[in-house]
Amino acid sequence: MLEQLGKFKILRLLGKGAMGEVYLAKDLRLGREVAVKVIHTGTAFGDEAQARFEREAQAAAALNHPHVVTVYDFGEEDGIHYLVMEYLAGEDLDALIKRGEVSKAELLELLAQVCEGLAYAHARGVVHRDMKPSNVLVTRLGDRLHAKLMDFGVAQMGQSSLTQSGTWMGTVNYMAPEYLDTGRASASSDLFAVGVMLYEVLTGGRKPFQGDTATAVLNRILLHPAEPLRPQDLAGIPGRLLAVLDRALAKHPEARYPDGQALAEALRQVLAVTPPLEAVPAPQEPATRVRPEGWTQPIRVGKGGSGHCLSLRVALRNARPGSQILMLPGHYRESVVVDKCVTILVEGNPGEVVLEGSTGPALTLQVPGVVLKGLTLRGSAQGPAVLSAGGGAQFEGCILQGPHGCADLESGASLQFQDCQIQAEGPLGLRVGEKAQVRLEGGCISGFTSAGLLVLPGGQALAHGTTLEGGAGVGVRVQEHGQATLDACDILGAGAGGVEVEPDGRVQLSHCRLEGSRFAGLLALERSHAVLEDCDVAGHACSGVHVLAGANVLLRQCRVHENQGFGISVMDRGLATLDGCSVQANGGAGLLIHHGAVLQARTCSFSEGRSLGVDCAEGGQAVLDGCEVAGNAGVGVQVEPGGSLLLVRCTLKEGRATGLLLLEDSQATLEECVVHRNARCGILLARDASDPILRGANRIDDGFLRMDATGSPVKVAPLEGR
Repeated sequence: MLEQLGKFKILRLLGKGAMGEVYLAKDLRLGREVAVKVIHTGTAFGDEAQARFEREAQAAAALNHPHVVTVYDFGEEDGIHYLVMEYLAGEDLDALIKRGEVSKAELLELLAQVCEGLAYAHARGVVHRDMKPSNVLVTRLGDRLHAKLMDFGVAQMGQSSLTQSGTWMGTVNYMAPEYLDTGRASASSDLFAVGVMLYEVLTGGRKPFQGDTATAVLNRILLHPAEPLRPQDLAGIPGRLLAVLDRALAKHPEARYPDGQALAEALRQVLAVTPPLEAVPAPQEPATRVRPEGWTQPIRVGKGGSGHCLSLRVALRNARPGSQILMLPGHYRESVVVDKCVTILVEGNPGEVVLEGSTGPALTLQVPGVVLKGLTLRGSAQGPAVLSAGGGAQFEGCILQGPHGCADLESGASLQFQDCQIQAEGPLGLRVGEKAQVRLEGGCISGFTSAGLLVLPGGQALAHGTTLEGGAGVGVRVQEHGQATLDACDILGAGAGGVEVEPDGRVQLSHCRLEGSRFAGLLALERSHAVLEDCDVAGHACSGVHVLAGANVLLRQCRVHENQGFGISVMDRGLATLDGCSVQANGGAGLLIHHGAVLQARTCSFSEGRSLGVDCAEGGQAVLDGCEVAGNAGVGVQVEPGGSLLLVRCTLKEGRATGLLLLEDSQATLEECVVHRNARCGILLARDASDPILRGANRIDDGFLRMDATGSPVKVAPLEGR
């Protein structure tokens, strides 16, 4: 064991990690106890460990704040690098959360202190990049818990970093989506990590984004909302705190709190209007419910002796922020403005409590953090069922109905729907405005004549396990600069198409089913972006996937089958990339590349079509690598005038006509391909068509024919290796 480093006498070992140790030591000159963190130059981590260590010293030494651990000294002696910090007797926040002995109110105050420390660091150009509960040291000053940020070993200072741009540093569970996407962290990335910590405070240590591997966790953070809170997590929790959580965990940095001080103030505002919150029991212990001091009975709304008042409007006027309102069975006709953070519950079965708007929306939300459970909300001729005028709410098990839309989210609003039925009786189901966000978990959207889910410019929609069905309009329409992320969703029987992405819009679909529309499963318009992964696109009256005007579409491990028109059509400078897809039994060509479009396909199959397998039309360019074209009723692969096609390690087989047909002014290159067992011939050339370029060991078993002046096929020998 070490005995001394410089003027610091080592007293005992406090802890040990992969790169070094932390000791309790005494400053022989000043007589105070300090913590000494050391690494050895001979560790397996080598230069990286030393670089992190120096970064931690530089970052922390630049900060002097009550909620940041103070660094006193830094040096090297006999190959041992050491960092001297203030010694504080305490434990990390992770241990406090998991032990479940500290109240939620105290833990929220600690998070507010963490935010203040981060705000100070960010103002001085230091981004922590590894915010997590184990990097927060908690001490007790009298009756008050005190938080201090520590471990700035992967911090980024100013515009430079000791790691390369695009390289992740930190712990994946706490990484913000934009950091995972680009490798560039910001102050907002640290605040996202605080949002993860807030979720852990509410749940006793459970993570909001879970997976069996780091890759699975990464995917959940990038593409999916946080795991829904459980009923026991919500016990005694005011709705306003849920709004704080939603904003802290927003996928886009601009939707989060602008800085650490703003998040700290939001947390303290919740504490100021809320009775003391219970401690979170440790996960392994049975959850015991204790009423917090100051808890009051809910306000009851309804006729009869048990009701405190007859209308929800009166109940809201009398309620305090954080109150519960219980609505008794009945039909309430009134338009209500919710300007307090409250929870509204129903007594009875679904559908027994109906709130119908009288002169406008049934509910107008003006504040965040409202919670509604089990209500049927019906709009009027003058407005939707719910209008969120910048406010936010969580709907659970609710039914929304309305001839003028079920929910309208204005700029900055945030709504969450869990297991809700959204029954449009007119143009729209949900309308998501600029900088607004909607999150759907389960439930159904139906009856729309224009769009089930409409995302306006700058809006964002996230859905998991939701069904959109039975409407005459488009299931999901995303407008300019809007974004939609759908996972495990079904879009069924939409009259005007499954998903439509307008110019500069973006969609991400994972494990979704798009079936049975009277137009296209996916329509990507100019400059739009779409990613489909493990999706099923089937039974549409036109194309399964239709890509237009400079749109960029990626399909990975998708199945596009039994559409009446083309399987996938790429038009007018569109760009499409297919990876591991199956395109089968479509009425038109399985794949059409047309009008200057560009396509790349890898390990895909185009089979059993009622027409061509692949049609590379005028001006189209395509590369097929490792693909199979099999069993199509028409030509396997056709290259029309002006088309250009490269086939690498492809198989063209068992077609009921020609394997490959080249028309005049077309170009085709085959490299290590197999063409066999096609009914008419392997390769057929129009009279004035150029021979294909053959590279490597191609196998062409079915003959090589060219049309003569009379239109009869004549067998010819191809020009090898040109």
